[in-house]
Amino acid sequence: MKLKDAMKVIDEGWIRKKKGYRICFQKRAGSEWVKDMFPGENEKPLTSDVSAWELARRFAQAKKPDDSEIQEGEIVNISVVDDMGNPVNFYGTNKPRVLNQRPMEEI
Repeated sequence: MKLKDAMKVIDEGWIRKKKGYRICFQKRAGSEWVKDMFPGENEKPLTSDVSAWELARRFAQAKKPDDSEIQEGEIVNISVVDDMGNPVNFYGTNKPRVLNQRPMEEI
């Protein structure tokens, strides 16, 4: 086996270190929900999952929807994702967490 082939096998079976974090959310735009995130994909990601979750918490508090009808610009289903877009468990419980959650049936 060539070294290149062996390294490919190793890379596929190895736990990959995350290269950064982003806050992912859904935003009301007209009559539909669109997915967005910050920092953007062309921007440098956050380096810590703890700081990403704290930023997500503050963002959720600032954008907390009221219980009235859905409004333009409303932001829901806020979570933290890694550099590949995979959900990141909340550091305090090691379980999934979604802030300002709105059930998918309502979306």
